[in-house]
Amino acid sequence: MHRFWNIVELQEAIFAACTPRAALLLGLTSKCFLEAALDRVWSQVQLECLVECLPPDIWHKWEDWDSDLVGHGWYWHQKRSLSQAEFDRILYYSRRVHEVTLGWEKWIDGSFFHSPNGKQPSTLLPQLRSASFYLSNPARRNEITETIDLRLFLRKSVTSMTLNISRVLSTNPTGPYKLFISELASRCPNLHQLRFRVDERESSGVSGLISQTICSCHFLQSVEVLKQHYGIDLVLSRQVLQYLADLETLTELVLPFVDFPPDHKFSKLSLRRLHVRSLGQHSLSGLKNLVFLRVENVLESKKADISPASLSCLKHCWVSGDRNFCVTLVIAAEGAPLTSLTLRMGRGFAFDEEIPLAQMLASIGQSSTLEQLTLKGSARPFHVVGQEDFLALRRCSMLTQLKVKYDLRLDDADWDSLLPCWPNLKILKLGWRNYGNTSLRVFETVARYSLQLVTCHMPFRANEVPELEDASTALPAAKLVDIITMNSELEADAEDVAKYFMALFPRLESIAIRLRSNFCSDDYTSWYEKVPMESDWDEVQYYLDER
Repeated sequence: MHRFWNIVELQEAIFAACTPRAALLLGLTSKCFLEAALDRVWSQVQLECLVECLPPDIWHKWEDWDSDLVGHGWYWHQKRSLSQAEFDRILYYSRRVHEVTLGWEKWIDGSFFHSPNGKQPSTLLPQLRSASFYLSNPARRNEITETIDLRLFLRKSVTSMTLNISRVLSTNPTGPYKLFISELASRCPNLHQLRFRVDERESSGVSGLISQTICSCHFLQSVEVLKQHYGIDLVLSRQVLQYLADLETLTELVLPFVDFPPDHKFSKLSLRRLHVRSLGQHSLSGLKNLVFLRVENVLESKKADISPASLSCLKHCWVSGDRNFCVTLVIAAEGAPLTSLTLRMGRGFAFDEEIPLAQMLASIGQSSTLEQLTLKGSARPFHVVGQEDFLALRRCSMLTQLKVKYDLRLDDADWDSLLPCWPNLKILKLGWRNYGNTSLRVFETVARYSLQLVTCHMPFRANEVPELEDASTALPAAKLVDIITMNSELEADAEDVAKYFMALFPRLESIAIRLRSNFCSDDYTSWYEKVPMESDWDEVQYYLDER
């Protein structure tokens, strides 16, 4: 093969764009590609791959699904000792690994990673950058000669680590990991990202284990602790929260189960991403570079001090709960370069005359950079959104996604003035019901102005289907493929409606319409259950598939 293909930079560019399978096939075409192909194939692997690259007479894989929930899974057992040549094979492949994962329900005999002299060499996984593994012990430890020494993952090159904690740890939550925690900071000086996934019920000591691990690292840039189940009881002490607040290098903090104490305050200005359950009164007062903010329960955060200076750089915002907090936050962020905003109003927090929705939308409409807007309410009485409310958003010309889960009062003429303002719209999901006179003709306006629209969820009234020759505005460039509506009124024939849609949108793939029942009660659950589904639309979908 020509020497041109031996250029290192060229090979790196080629294999960076290849999937592992494509890299393997390309590596088999020529020896000059072999090393670069192996680097790509082995860059991201499961830990058991290093075991299964050995001859089959060395290891045995078996499954145990008959025992209790704790301890069931896959086991890799060592049948005989490794020779130096066989261990060199592990070293040959491990030097290419950048990201390694030891998954759930997988237990590997730790002796696989010991050289014939019984030691774990430092040349194992020398280029490791990211490690993800479970802090757990198999229930049937008698089947495993020696569990893996977690210090295998402690390398100077490691910058990211994910620790998945399962309930198997409950027997002794800190004992097996004391050496690991004590050496984490010294052996991983470049560790910047630390993640925890607690995927089982909480046991005594897990919170302490997380706290010890966090406090042992002094140069963290990102800390994330997530619970996989709501029933888990995790508590981080005030000392740990203060340690994080004073950490100079911290830029990202994700603790969705944490309520900051009232007097909590970040003393450093480097934090750019914050995700918590609730804020303390002064939590945001010291921040100047915040880009992402997510607060799960703003009902507990309504006394938090929010100033425009704290939100001057905010781009992504997600809050849920108290309407007063949401209004205060949106007004404070009026001059921020927002690109994504989600406001979820919980039960009992519908808008009323005291704080009209138009007031909030007027502040949101000042953001010319906004691309995604979501407003949701989960309880009656719903606020009815009309043209005067949406007019406040006409300046948001960059909108690509608009979701408003409130009842609507919009007519066809209203859409004629609104849709031209959002030429980049790709997803439009509006309303529970429409009290206005939005007919099928609104989709002609959609076809004319919303050329990028892919999904449209909109309630309408189809008392009659416009003549097909009137649907002369069909645009071949229209990208709409999905029409779904809730609580629509349909008197026209379903197949005629489908033909009208297809005349406007040649790429249409699916139509789903839920009709509105005449029954309406204060009991929202009963009302929702009695909304009927129209069976004729199954035939329409078949017609679309077979056209």
